[in-house]
Amino acid sequence: MQYKELVPQDKIAILKNALNNANDSSYDNVSMAKTYNPTTVLLCSIFLGGIGVDRFIIGDVGLGIAKLLFGWITLGIWPLIDIFFSYKKAKEKNLQTILSSL
Repeated sequence: MQYKELVPQDKIAILKNALNNANDSSYDNVSMAKTYNPTTVLLCSIFLGGIGVDRFIIGDVGLGIAKLLFGWITLGIWPLIDIFFSYKKAKEKNLQTILSSL
């Protein structure tokens, strides 16, 4: 399964079941769906997370702006914790995108 790295490990069975029940025309929609590489999001979160780039990449514009404006107030704690949350959020968003394209 080519989407194994893009979705949460505990949700792979849900995705596999949905793909098995989908018709053939849905596979084209799934292959054209915009997914985010969680590793890229993780690297952006590590190196550029202090200015909210990781949140902008996955589409959380509101949190990206808040992190850009107020992340320094938390003395770097918010960007540090958000490294893990943005990685998980990218995987969850990928799963939602794939399931909605079916």
